[in-house]
Amino acid sequence: MLQRIRISVIRWIIAQFEVFLFERKVASFYRQIFKRNPLTVLDIGANRGQTIDFFLNLNPDSTIYSFEPNPSLFAILKENYSQNNIHLFQKGVSNIEEKKTFYENILDESSTFEELNQNSEYLKLKSSILGVKPKDIIKKSYEVDVTTLNQFLMESSLKTVNVLKIDTEGHEFECLEGLFMSPYDAKIDIIQFEMHFDDMYLRARTYNEMKELLNQNGYKEIKKIKHGFGDFYDYFYSKSCEYEI
Repeated sequence: MLQRIRISVIRWIIAQFEVFLFERKVASFYRQIFKRNPLTVLDIGANRGQTIDFFLNLNPDSTIYSFEPNPSLFAILKENYSQNNIHLFQKGVSNIEEKKTFYENILDESSTFEELNQNSEYLKLKSSILGVKPKDIIKKSYEVDVTTLNQFLMESSLKTVNVLKIDTEGHEFECLEGLFMSPYDAKIDIIQFEMHFDDMYLRARTYNEMKELLNQNGYKEIKKIKHGFGDFYDYFYSKSCEYEI
């Protein structure tokens, strides 16, 4: 009980920092380039619906496609978002269609497909804040269905996406690999992804790897915004210089 209360308090504090130090800057950026027009958004890593709420606040007529593999969180999403412009998928996203092991974190915002580095100094710090040992930060693991962005775009016949947002706790590179498979002909205005600069994952991709993959497919960095806590940034890439602010 005490641990649940502790985690709830930590989650609330994180959310406040995010709203005031991160989300306001992201909202300002999107309002400048898209004004207040309705958007088509691909939301990879929906969690409890933070990104859904964010884009509905920008314009309630936006169409959002959200992916969340955690069954308990997906149930929350289904209960909270029943409107026709919100489409929910209980799947993970990676670079291949398969079943993949999902590691559910006690702070579920940090759940991931990536194995944790138990020697990580950041993991030790995070665990101490949460009140657990590093080996206990993963609550459970299980197999989930995984698709690729390329496959989803082909099946859905989506030709234009205003924002592709990827927050998959260290698995962003694989999501992008799955996007740029052939054939790929969808127009994506902005790719937004989270980047960790720590040693938390055994297979940590570098920012240079992310940049090279995006550059090879015609996307250039146009902006980065720091999160309200930790050494995390969201990067924004586009093929068009008109979005550079």
